[in-house]
Amino acid sequence: MTQKRPKLSISILDTKRITPLEWDGYQSFPTITDVDGELLVGFRRAVNISEELRQRMDHGMAGDIYTTRSTDGGITFERPELVISHAQEQTNEHDALVTHLSEGKVLLISRTHTSELRRDFFSLSTDGGRTFSDRHPLDLPGGEWASFGHFIPALDDEKMFIGSFYNGPGCGTFRLNPETGEISQQAYIYEYFPEYRLNETSITRLPSGRILALMRQAPCMDGLFKAYSDDDGRTWSTPRPIGLYGEAPSLKVLPDGRVLAIYRGMIRKNPKCRVTLTISTDEGETWSHPQTLAWYKGGRFHGGYGDLAVNDKGQVIAVYYISRKQEAPVVERMVFEITPDKH
Repeated sequence: MTQKRPKLSISILDTKRITPLEWDGYQSFPTITDVDGELLVGFRRAVNISEELRQRMDHGMAGDIYTTRSTDGGITFERPELVISHAQEQTNEHDALVTHLSEGKVLLISRTHTSELRRDFFSLSTDGGRTFSDRHPLDLPGGEWASFGHFIPALDDEKMFIGSFYNGPGCGTFRLNPETGEISQQAYIYEYFPEYRLNETSITRLPSGRILALMRQAPCMDGLFKAYSDDDGRTWSTPRPIGLYGEAPSLKVLPDGRVLAIYRGMIRKNPKCRVTLTISTDEGETWSHPQTLAWYKGGRFHGGYGDLAVNDKGQVIAVYYISRKQEAPVVERMVFEITPDKH
């Protein structure tokens, strides 16, 4: 018997670009984290490439990492600050994963992506993400890999945080002590099979204590997959499709316990793509039909990759990158409220 999907309805309050209007380049991969009431966004800005090349080359070249901050609940954002410079490091930065750990400590995971070096690094801020320490390599066993999404606290050790990874063999989770760089308890959710891979895994702690993971399938045949861990990331259930066609999910548990996800929504045999929402009211067992935030026309790779936060008014702040009319993508934020189900 098919499970009934929950319903999702939203009211969009405002949509705004949060990078300077005079900026060009290829802006992408934003993440957002709540730092004691202030919202910190990390993102990438790269050298733009021609429209022709954008159909064959991912995401521009010579990427820098920036952060920007909102002190009014996501309504306005400060001018972005350069955190990692490609011109200085010659590393073509690809990711800017920011997670507030506690007491003003913010973890930044970045990934270099050149022909000579593909490696993840971590930096720790102790002043709420205003400055970051020199970064250190973050090397997991298993060769070249990448991290994705946010870290969550481990239940049995306050010094350890659980993050996700993906590499050639598959995807999974690991533990990191951001003070020392110690890595432990690497656990695969899924290992590689010839037909497809699962990667870009977002994890969150549910009200029950279990960990929920949503994953991207590559190539995208069945769409998003889910898995659970009931032992703090040591072992995982067999991944299953959730019945939504898309990529690059990011999870957020709302104050009332419902789980919201933002992802790149796709349509089978159709080039149109969108920034999309879905919600679960049963800890990830079932998900609503897609709710479109924005359509884009710049090609599949050139939009999506969103992230979510909730401000002190209970409004949801979504950040994502988007190429609305085949121009170079920019980073936007959308403020919306989830409206009550009238039925």
